[in-house]
Amino acid sequence: MNVVTEFEVLEFIHRRFKNDCDWTTGNCYYFAVILKSRFPEGDIVYDTVRGHFMFMICGRYFDYFGVVNIESDCDKIIPWSSFDSYDKYQKDIIRRDCIL
Repeated sequence: MNVVTEFEVLEFIHRRFKNDCDWTTGNCYYFAVILKSRFPEGDIVYDTVRGHFMFMICGRYFDYFGVVNIESDCDKIIPWSSFDSYDKYQKDIIRRDCIL
């Protein structure tokens, strides 16, 4: 089994995404989907405090700018795949406002 490193994720981001297409201000979900497609071992997560999708792999959170340092509120970062059990109503709002 291939273990993905932080360097591999950062190298992929820097090599493929030279231009910021609102990847952190409107398209963060789609950026996380791209990373999930490239690194299927990881998870798309949603930060309920900051209202931001990220990609989590190798114990780190990533977005367009690279590693996202989360100092607190880690318990407020929810895997998108299990968000229904966290708050289905909020998931519907997030889908409407950020994904659709």
